Amino acid sequence: MSHSIRSICIVVCLVACAGFCVAAPSQPYESFRVKTDNTPQAEISGWILPATGKARGTVFVCHGYGNSKHSMVGYQWMRDEGWNLVMFDFREHGDSTRTSDLSSLGYHEIWDLKAVIDHAETKQLSKPYCIYGRSLGASVGLRWASQDRRIVGVLAASPFNNAYDASQKVTSMKSRVDWPMSPFVLHRGFVAMLKEVDIPKAVSKRDDLKIWIIAGEHDCFTLSDQEAILSASASPETYKHLLIAPGKGHTDTYLWKGNWRLPSHDDYVRQFLADCEGRRSAAMIWIPGIEKSVSLRGLSPWVVAGALFLLIFIYRRMRARWRRALVTSPGNPGEG
Repeated sequence: MSHSIRSICIVVCLVACAGFCVAAPSQPYESFRVKTDNTPQAEISGWILPATGKARGTVFVCHGYGNSKHSMVGYQWMRDEGWNLVMFDFREHGDSTRTSDLSSLGYHEIWDLKAVIDHAETKQLSKPYCIYGRSLGASVGLRWASQDRRIVGVLAASPFNNAYDASQKVTSMKSRVDWPMSPFVLHRGFVAMLKEVDIPKAVSKRDDLKIWIIAGEHDCFTLSDQEAILSASASPETYKHLLIAPGKGHTDTYLWKGNWRLPSHDDYVRQFLADCEGRRSAAMIWIPGIEKSVSLRGLSPWVVAGALFLLIFIYRRMRARWRRALVTSPGNPGEG
């Protein structure tokens, strides 16, 4: 397969937008450029967005295929939660190095993330370090964090579990035709590279990585894909969480607003950040075997109703006791 044909295929097959309009972050923020230490080397463009007030830690925000750091600006609300944000462009994206080569879908991109994390450490940005990534960025985040213990947790929005498998599934999603194989099947070198991006294999190497996944009910990367990643992880079960957003697909999980039993996307992120910081969110309870996580905020109608019933019951019982005490107490008017 010629290079030009491969280029056309990858553009058609793998574009998965993050869902935000191109924009710049609010001030203050600092731009930077850093070089990777792998071959082929790339120069990575990024921003540091300091937290509002004292920083609790730092989140590395990783965009999806065909997007850039600009598409992730909508996530800067995490600054108000007390977290520094570092947004950057993977090679062949945004303002980072552009060449005639194709994106390797996570094969080389892990070194882009490493360079950014190294830069943050040089700048002494507050720890703990964690990652929020979507699609390509989610899988890159999981793959790199599996070998970098500076990262305590990854919240992966719609990650794929294998880049080669992802090329077939996204092709089917985009074309609305169930493709039996990847469009790159005849290009052996590229296929070998994609198959090397194996997320279950990667996460099996760490037993202390917090992995939180959110995916859409109708995501091209299915529930079984996400469960395969979590099952392969060597981390304790309490470190692994999965939220399937009802009615959502691959590109719109960030729009999930929650319901009576599941937290919204934003609440899920808050709970993840609290977990990475080493504190359990007050809005979180755990019900094994029902869902990986359930938000108390989501359950509030039931909680409030139960609490009101209990308070009324207690009040009526106490009132009855007070009345009996008044009737039988010495000196009560009418006694004797």
